[in-house]
Amino acid sequence: MAQVAFTAVVLAWLFQKTDWPHLLQRFEEMDPWWFAAAAASYAANISISSGRWWIILRALSRPAPIAWLWRLNWVGAYFNQVLPGSVSGDFLRAWYTRHQARGMPFALAAVFSDRFIGMGALVGIALTAFLLGGRHVALLPGMDKTMAVVVAGYVLIVALILTPWLNFLNTHLGKVGNKLHDIRLGMAALLRHPKALAATIGLSLIVQGFSILTFWSLAQALRVHLDPAAVWLVWPLVSLFLALPVSFAGWGLREGLVVLYLGALHIGHDAALALSLLTGATVLLTSLPGALLWFGIGHHRLSQHPAIEASENPR
Repeated sequence: MAQVAFTAVVLAWLFQKTDWPHLLQRFEEMDPWWFAAAAASYAANISISSGRWWIILRALSRPAPIAWLWRLNWVGAYFNQVLPGSVSGDFLRAWYTRHQARGMPFALAAVFSDRFIGMGALVGIALTAFLLGGRHVALLPGMDKTMAVVVAGYVLIVALILTPWLNFLNTHLGKVGNKLHDIRLGMAALLRHPKALAATIGLSLIVQGFSILTFWSLAQALRVHLDPAAVWLVWPLVSLFLALPVSFAGWGLREGLVVLYLGALHIGHDAALALSLLTGATVLLTSLPGALLWFGIGHHRLSQHPAIEASENPR
């Protein structure tokens, strides 16, 4: 309920500042070809990221068929958009791969590693854009402090995963501590697997490239001219913040941040709000096939039995 309330309050505040005829006119004049390109780009984002998950599971010696992971990736993307929190679909992905991962802790470790490495790609893109952005970056309010916190936070989490500092969880928190310990060990095993880590980072950069392309294509559809700082710094940073479970599927939080940052780059309130709303709608609509792929998934052999294809046996 708190997430719904946050979303409602932020959107209400933004809407009362909106010129509705102007906003609606932007949607009416939207270029459908650019919108279709954006939807195709986001579909590529969902599909290609299943390959990253596949690499991670193999690196943990807990492989699963790529077609199964592709289906679950679409299902997870759908439920991330329609359930409270921004990671509901991720927990669902872990649940349906618990047999292949031989337990929920390693299934969660694989899914969290998938999400975490994707976030690392966003941090890298945003940091590069911040360092190379020039005078336009200086226009963004508090961006230097924000980037410092984001980078420091990510580095700290990596350090906690790789070091034994959290081993006390195993002895002080009982069964919960054991599960958290197993999740951390699973993620640490991936971070110590150079080839798999390099492959997932490379794939993450491609996946996030499609996310950026989606945002840019929607700006073209609405005829909103975006500064490079908006494309390469603002959107990756907003995407990172959307992982925070403070709003319903990112609604409200995304709109507030986009209006704030694009406004600093001299893009009007209505144009920025239209772009953010269209981005959210595109993500939701493109994720809808996940609802169809979810039907009957509980009866799929891989959701019920630990056995997997002979060709996918651990090395």
